[in-house]
Amino acid sequence: MNTTQENIAQLLSAALAKVEIPEVLVNMVSRRVRLLAKGAKPLIEVPPQWNFMQIALKEIAEGRLTWEPIPQEENNESSTESSRQAVQSHLP
Repeated sequence: MNTTQENIAQLLSAALAKVEIPEVLVNMVSRRVRLLAKGAKPLIEVPPQWNFMQIALKEIAEGRLTWEPIPQEENNESSTESSRQAVQSHLP
């Protein structure tokens, strides 16, 4: 494994320790990568050779990006919708 792959594996492990739900982590990273690609500034100091995915994972691992379940409204959701857990990322 090269150093970039090792770095990504370490960042992924650290980010999963914070988020714990892989599907949520994928959504958070994807959303943050899109924001970074559109010109958003990193929330942390990063080496210039890092890609957007590495930056997003590091931001999550350091607790700069968090998430919480969205409260479900009992009367306004169908049974299909209420069986899913809605997630909201706290992004700048």
